[in-house]
Amino acid sequence: MLDDNIPQPWRARSTLVLTLALVAVGLGNLQRLPYLIGEHGGGPFFLSYVVALCVLSVPVLIAEVAIGSLGRGSPGLALHWAASVANRDSRWRHLGVAQALLALIFAAVAVLTAVWCLHGAMVLYSGELASASAIDVADAFLAYVDNQPVQFTQTMTLLAAAAVVSALGIRVGMGLLAWICLPAVAITLLGVLDFVFVYTDLRPVEEFLFSNQASDWRLDSLWQALSAAGVTLGAGMSLGMALGAQAPTGLPWARSVLAVGVIDTTFLMITAVIVTALFFESNVAPVQGLAAIFVGLPYAFANLPLGETYGALFFGAMALVAWSAAVVLLEPMVMLLGNEWQLGRVSGAILTATLVVVLVAMFLFFGDLPLLRVGSISAQWLLPCSLLLTSLFVGWLMPRPILRGELYREPMWLFRLWWYVLRWLVPSACIIWLLHGVL
Repeated sequence: MLDDNIPQPWRARSTLVLTLALVAVGLGNLQRLPYLIGEHGGGPFFLSYVVALCVLSVPVLIAEVAIGSLGRGSPGLALHWAASVANRDSRWRHLGVAQALLALIFAAVAVLTAVWCLHGAMVLYSGELASASAIDVADAFLAYVDNQPVQFTQTMTLLAAAAVVSALGIRVGMGLLAWICLPAVAITLLGVLDFVFVYTDLRPVEEFLFSNQASDWRLDSLWQALSAAGVTLGAGMSLGMALGAQAPTGLPWARSVLAVGVIDTTFLMITAVIVTALFFESNVAPVQGLAAIFVGLPYAFANLPLGETYGALFFGAMALVAWSAAVVLLEPMVMLLGNEWQLGRVSGAILTATLVVVLVAMFLFFGDLPLLRVGSISAQWLLPCSLLLTSLFVGWLMPRPILRGELYREPMWLFRLWWYVLRWLVPSACIIWLLHGVL
């Protein structure tokens, strides 16, 4: 029976899948993956990415959801209960607290990304970039980035809206996000994809994204695939525990997480085709990073017929999905404050959003590009350490019968495959990820 502090769960498995998929799409690798696929051999790199997804993010997210379902509490309490059941040290609960804090860092990055995307949508729709050169677009974006007070005000507005949605609770707030935002983004991207089919030449896209240049696949490609796959599903941030604790019991957790991976990969390939086609049509070399999204793409949209309208739709969709991801990323900390500090849902949502506001202020007002530094540290060190510790706790310290009890809906062969991957392949992948950062 659920703890009194945990809201009654949603009734459908689909809501869990769509909510996790919303975070996955919002944390997606739009800034990196289109470039990485083309530069590292096309098909071979994409295959490496899918394999990395299946041996890193998917197993850990399944483990998190199973622990959340077992503990039926906040990430800290869920790990405490799991450790007690397994007769292990209860200090493992601190891993849940650390992961919730890590989720806040990614929430701050997501909400800032939403602000920048919203600015891109407004600039394109206003027609300010008509006939602008790439240098003009870059200057306009840099001028906006240098205006920290405006960004901070817009960020506070979005976080206030996020706190309202979070305060509505898991059924109403997350249900609205899952069933309204994600379908709206999907419909918008399909419309932009149709625009790309009409106004661009797709042959360079086929040669860049869907080629089979095995000679371009290098050892460094393995690390790039691991780091990209490690971020995209939101594993290692206690999201699985927070949502699993509030989902109906007895769901096929492994297949649900696999469905999330399929949805995320589908969105990723659609956006990769859109971005790459626009780059080649505008004679812009595919690159990675902020320049690709906030300079190259607006320039490409502005130089195509109806491009400003479709560009505004595209950036509006990206802003919506990034903001929605930020809302869901607040959930682990809201649950921690509710379960362990006895704060109500509304107070916890307000305090959590305030913490993210503080992080955003630090990103904007302290030093040069601290967002990039914090994001790099989180992706290269904190996240792989979180994934590694989760895999060690669940794979090596939790008794297999207890895990099987949570995953009883899955076929035995799938459960065994997941268990062995979690014990052996996930730690190996995390160590490779960490070693590359050292070397």
